[in-house]
Amino acid sequence: MVALLSVGLGGVLALTAYADPLAVAAAVAVAQLVWASVVFQGPVVPAPRTAWVVVALGGIAATVVTAWPDLLAGFDGSAAGESVRQSSGTLMGIAPGAALVVLGAMLREMIRRGRRTGVTASVAMTVTVGVCGALLAAWAAAAKTDAGDQIVLIAACAVVVTVVVWSLPGPRWLIAPVAVLGGTAAAVGVRLLAADPVELSIGVGLGAVGALLAASGRGIAANLVPDPSRRLAVDVVLPLVFVGPIAFWTGQLFT
Repeated sequence: MVALLSVGLGGVLALTAYADPLAVAAAVAVAQLVWASVVFQGPVVPAPRTAWVVVALGGIAATVVTAWPDLLAGFDGSAAGESVRQSSGTLMGIAPGAALVVLGAMLREMIRRGRRTGVTASVAMTVTVGVCGALLAAWAAAAKTDAGDQIVLIAACAVVVTVVVWSLPGPRWLIAPVAVLGGTAAAVGVRLLAADPVELSIGVGLGAVGALLAASGRGIAANLVPDPSRRLAVDVVLPLVFVGPIAFWTGQLFT
């Protein structure tokens, strides 16, 4: 199931990158909704189940601002106005999304009914999951860079292949390096087949780092949620959370 969902989300990200950056933003919003279900499945923390609303709203807000940065435009001629009118991708939507998560987590605890047990752990879990959801907006920012279609395609393929190989049975000491090598090879293959490819060193570097981070995401997920039946969302989306910012920063090299 993890492999199938990873192929689905990664495939949608890769395909929408060649369609329109707004289509990538829509795919990211779907991933953020899947990630919000971590509140129900993820680490066993006494957080209110309605915390998923806070996580989802913070992530989607980050994606909306990333897709339409003019929402944060200042007055004409101001530094804020000029910074949001650039044609390249921008990560400026992540900060407002994260701020919304922090505020929403505190407000949610204030209106909780009954005894507020484990308030610190509850707020910490909600904020941590929410900020990770906001980081997914980096995929939408990467798609808006000058070589965004290829960057998103290479990074998404590296993630998908790494996650699929990681799902194979066997000792982790053997599966982990094979997964990283497989993700790197997939990224290089995609780069070689591209019509107007980016530099080979860029493709190899992005693929290798993306595969390593995706494998790290799977490993961290296993430690966060020892029960496999409860970590589906973490297994599927956490690799995308880790790789998104790297894809964006790689895209900035061509801007």
